[in-house]
Amino acid sequence: RLQNALIKGSSDTLEADLKEALTVYPSAVAIIEGPLMAGMQHVGKLFGEGRMFLPQVVKTARTMKQAVEILTTDNRQRTTDANELGLTDNGQLDNNNSEFKIQNSESKSVLLATVKGDVHDIGKNITGIVLTCNGFEVHDLGVMVDKETILDQAQKIGADLIAGSLIKNPGGGI
Repeated sequence: RLQNALIKGSSDTLEADLKEALTVYPSAVAIIEGPLMAGMQHVGKLFGEGRMFLPQVVKTARTMKQAVEILTTDNRQRTTDANELGLTDNGQLDNNNSEFKIQNSESKSVLLATVKGDVHDIGKNITGIVLTCNGFEVHDLGVMVDKETILDQAQKIGADLIAGSLIKNPGGGI
């Protein structure tokens, strides 16, 4: 159902399907790496074959972004609940093997941006949820962000890491 939602660009049952998937898959990351990425790969194949067109791909991207936002919100709630109780997500005392283990007080800060000239942000969104699921504090500047803004914001928030998209320059370099 998640793959079909992506292919059709439909979010009608997305939240319910993701909540159900969280009971079947071991983590939000597993859902992203499994059915959601399979759906995105199928969309890429259809687009490459000329059987899907840009407006449909944009709807797919919007649906993927919504899925990532839903999973991020759910993961934050699970992490907060586990941290408040000192428990893992299955109700056991935290033994550092849980995806939702309590992180040390010095969380790592990551700044994400899709650079100016690039409008594709699905990879950035996926990276953001994977980092969030692993205890990073993620600051997402969005798309079409110039390098000065990226560097200024990174300094302002004290980012430990900057992750941005790469685009090929007209001169052939990256």
